[in-house]
Amino acid sequence: MGVPLSEVVDQFLIDRATLTRRGLTESSRENYRRDIVVWATVIARQAGRLGDRPTPEDPAPLDVVLVDDLTETQIKNAYRVIRLQEAVSTTQRRVGTLRLLCHWLQLEGHLGVDPTLRIEAPERPVRLPAGWNDDELERLADAVWEERKAHARRWPALERATFALLSTTGVRAAELCAITEQSLRRDSGGEVVVSVIGKGNRQRIVPVPPEAITFVEEYLQERTVRFGTLPAASPLLRRADGVPLTRGALRHLVDGWIARSGVPKQEGESAHGFRHTYAKGLIRSGVPAPAVQALLGHEDLKTTGIYVKATAADVRDAALLSPARQVLRARTP
Repeated sequence: MGVPLSEVVDQFLIDRATLTRRGLTESSRENYRRDIVVWATVIARQAGRLGDRPTPEDPAPLDVVLVDDLTETQIKNAYRVIRLQEAVSTTQRRVGTLRLLCHWLQLEGHLGVDPTLRIEAPERPVRLPAGWNDDELERLADAVWEERKAHARRWPALERATFALLSTTGVRAAELCAITEQSLRRDSGGEVVVSVIGKGNRQRIVPVPPEAITFVEEYLQERTVRFGTLPAASPLLRRADGVPLTRGALRHLVDGWIARSGVPKQEGESAHGFRHTYAKGLIRSGVPAPAVQALLGHEDLKTTGIYVKATAADVRDAALLSPARQVLRARTP
């Protein structure tokens, strides 16, 4: 009887976390496991160990697929199925995970050869990040600041603070939702910066222009009236019912702005359009690429590093060139 994948996957994940300089976040760990389960499910179905339709009585795919089942032929057959079922970007990730697993299994002596050597992931079509132009950003701001009928679940100050932070910092949706009052602080030069924990648990410091801080402070004043003083280490942005803002709630907010403004929706997560807009605005202003990479927390460690020195003069000055500042300045009381 061979070794089932369920007996080696946890050790593989432990090794990945140990050998990777950045470690593994819980999200990354779950993604690796999910990818492996998908491969195991397809292989198990092709081998007749699982039915085509899942039932509560089915065994776990990782229990019925053995390490010895990871042959080039089995993987190629499963790959054909996955390519038809999954998006190109998802298939790329699935193949990448399987390559890492098989390489590790070979190093550990579970496999004689790596069966993925001749498996090539599909090329992702090149799509340049779009972002919104200045006119579209203005229309989005109009949608945020417009007078609307009062609603128990709508909180204008929250929307204004959210727009201000998204448009002037380029943070990801998950990063925005994780910002705390404590992570906003003044640096040694007196400028406000926000500490962000990005992908791979990497920290970076991003300057926040005063126009954005105006609306964050307005929101904080209202938040105190509504909910009293909250712990500084708790999430900064909260819905009208006091629940911390989630990615789903943020997506709902931004989708509403997009619908009311009539601007084109960006591909992917709604809030990510602000990140593209922020980056392209900096580049149009002549900001060097390494400074933009540092501000966005991209994975190229040659320019970012583990702790990004984003408050250095060139990076700080780059952030202050964001075109969103003018949009907010026009709305500052």
